[in-house]
Amino acid sequence: MEKSKKLVITLSVNAKDDVSTVAFTVANAAISKGMKVGMFLTSDGVELSKLSACEYTHIMPFKKLNELIESFANSGGIIWSCSPCFNHRGLKADETVTGTEVVGAGPMLDWINEGAQTLSF
Repeated sequence: MEKSKKLVITLSVNAKDDVSTVAFTVANAAISKGMKVGMFLTSDGVELSKLSACEYTHIMPFKKLNELIESFANSGGIIWSCSPCFNHRGLKADETVTGTEVVGAGPMLDWINEGAQTLSF
């Protein structure tokens, strides 16, 4: 049986919590190891999908959060933003970071059903 090359990361905190920086650092590292990575943003985490939401967040010694998110998306990472959480906060789908999909849990669960590994932050 071949090992899964997919990783699902769930993240429920926004830019005010250093955990968001750690999660995107791990996500980028996984991509650099050849994994396909999906980041499911839920609860306050959906705020990370808003344009310019992270431009002032910089937790040393890590890269700036907006750079981590941009690198993640540009390297093929998928950002799923939980639609009920997103809508609850009054966010607008046309004001999201490139590559964001505002969706329910379906795509994430499909990956897990196919054998993706999971991490939660």
